[in-house]
Amino acid sequence: MSNSKFTLATAKILRSLYEVSALNSKGQFCNGWEYRCKNLVSELAYFTEIEDKVHFVCYLREAKTFCKFSEAAWSIVQGQPDNTYLRENKGATHGEHIVPISLVQRIAFKMLSEGASDEKIANMLSNLVEIVFITKNEKPLLDLSIRSGGYGLKIAMPPEWNQDVFNHDWSKANRYARLEIAGIKLAQATINNSLNSNFTPIS
Repeated sequence: MSNSKFTLATAKILRSLYEVSALNSKGQFCNGWEYRCKNLVSELAYFTEIEDKVHFVCYLREAKTFCKFSEAAWSIVQGQPDNTYLRENKGATHGEHIVPISLVQRIAFKMLSEGASDEKIANMLSNLVEIVFITKNEKPLLDLSIRSGGYGLKIAMPPEWNQDVFNHDWSKANRYARLEIAGIKLAQATINNSLNSNFTPIS
């Protein structure tokens, strides 16, 4: 779950981008705005607060406090130093958005088109934007098509999930549905981790 303080700010920026973006003849956003929105929402999954200051989660020690891990990924990182830089650790683990960012973006734009308030959009972001670290072997289970041995969930959620979410019923939306279908289990030691968790910086 993303940090509640930053979701509202992100919602306001999304509204600004939405209002100034022109649509082409196919109803698609022009001038790279869609790409910018996607990046903005994606990065939200790493922002937290330490000692009243904005902080970007970038080291393993922080991820172990703020993020969830699959059982397999959690086993791998036990043998790695806490100062491992996450962006350079892609060969071992992968930060997977539990709900595909392209889908979150579409939901946000749909809500904006329907006149949803910034607070409602922030609530949606808070519920749907989260990173779970999985292994490089688990990632293809989500990304590959069923024909290729995966579950075809790279940019999609299960059909029944979509119905609840697009009706804005977050209480019925199991945000971990993709992981569960792929048989990717969360490590119990990280099950309560959140970007709202407390963190003690190294002095």
